[in-house]
Amino acid sequence: MAQEYVLLNEKDGEIGEIALSKNVFELIADITLDDVDSVERIPATKFSKAISCKIINNQLHIAVDVKLKYGANVNATCEILQNRIYQNILDMTNMKCGSVDVHVVGFNI
Repeated sequence: MAQEYVLLNEKDGEIGEIALSKNVFELIADITLDDVDSVERIPATKFSKAISCKIINNQLHIAVDVKLKYGANVNATCEILQNRIYQNILDMTNMKCGSVDVHVVGFNI
């Protein structure tokens, strides 16, 4: 079964542990989509989600499917989105992402 959470501190001798669910990271990435101009989110369906999070060996991997506004610079916009998702997760949870993948699935006029 896939791991559903990430342990944030694994120090010996402490009383407890802090763990965050995958849904927390997906929500942070979803909120970040509103911060970047020219990016539009893909609506979730029954069988697929626009933002997916995988935890492998206690390392976080995020994939985001987006549509861009027509005329936007694809490379620059995707780089800005990657950096903002990475930075927001780092700021809010003190967790570094293993990877942030942005998939452009279409354009809106």
